[in-house]
Amino acid sequence: MVAMLSSPLRPTHTPLYAPSKPAPHAVPRVWDRSMDDLLLEVRRLFEAPLRADKLFAMSAGLQEQYHQKLQSSNICMLPSYNHVLPTGCEQGTYLALDVGGSTLRIALVDLEGKESRHNGMHIRRISTCVIGDRVRSLRGHAFFDWMADRIKEMLAQEHYEAGMEDAALPMGVAWSFPVEQTSPRSGVLLAMGKGFSATHGVQGQDLGDLIMRACKHKGLNVSMDAIVNDSSATLLSQAYRDPSTRLALILGTGTNAAIHLPVSALSHDKFGSRPQSWHEAANHVLVNTELSMFGKHVLPTTKWDEQLNATHPLPDFQPLEHLVSGRYLGEIVRLILVDAVRSAGLFDGELPQGLDEAYGLDTGTIAVFESDQSATLAAARA
Repeated sequence: MVAMLSSPLRPTHTPLYAPSKPAPHAVPRVWDRSMDDLLLEVRRLFEAPLRADKLFAMSAGLQEQYHQKLQSSNICMLPSYNHVLPTGCEQGTYLALDVGGSTLRIALVDLEGKESRHNGMHIRRISTCVIGDRVRSLRGHAFFDWMADRIKEMLAQEHYEAGMEDAALPMGVAWSFPVEQTSPRSGVLLAMGKGFSATHGVQGQDLGDLIMRACKHKGLNVSMDAIVNDSSATLLSQAYRDPSTRLALILGTGTNAAIHLPVSALSHDKFGSRPQSWHEAANHVLVNTELSMFGKHVLPTTKWDEQLNATHPLPDFQPLEHLVSGRYLGEIVRLILVDAVRSAGLFDGELPQGLDEAYGLDTGTIAVFESDQSATLAAARA
């Protein structure tokens, strides 16, 4: 952020911005502060929490929240039904769905065992579909119908319909949102966050039933074999290749983590009404932490973080995610740039076109600035 603000953003050739209207012919404004003053404020607010004593205090505060939620919470530290990890010997052809905050991925995957030439796993075909604002705004069954349409398109590309006439294609879903597991292939749909409206009218219903209803409506011969959180799916897929895997971390549009914990780390109430046979077999359990929800009153925030939270549809729902994830980092930078334009005269006080729109600055754009080490910022200009 500091590097962006201190870069030469008034080049002599190709400009990096387009003013939304011509500069007015008026007496030059007197700004509230200089750009140097604003840069000092940015540095102070973002670097002050990095002292060792404050980092240790944050760590202690987060650990206290983790322990609390392991004992009592219905939206985080959610135990799955998976109490054993893959052996690496599992085989078969499966349809894999990965429903993320900005992308739906659909893959036809062959599991071939750890002795295979593909390191145990061969992706026969994968399809990637962007989840934009239009899709995020789909409510209830409309969202799941959209998913089923994308599945049908991918299987048609693979000419897989003929092979589905005899036996249903087993399907597994990695769901990047909270779900209260009720069996390995079912779970109660909980609030989604990330700007999604899909829970409207169907929150509390079974996620597996919602997806299967849409698939049957589209004539797809598939069966729901597994539902896991995306972080849990990440851990399981890596454990298939490396049996020592015990933790997985998601850093994308959102953020989350899964961990394989002793059953005794969680209160008995967290497991709901599972059959006694499950408890007798389980020593460990794969836990979806919903890490994004932690950090309120522990992690430091700036005035721009507080501005984002105040205008968010679900304020305080995912404090950590607001600070670190791809959905929000671009918006934080946009808010700082708007502040710089209005209070310190960046871009001669003219807001670039689109910069006044919430979430109008994508985190991917910021990533290009961050990675561009050239003197001319050639990649960032492009």
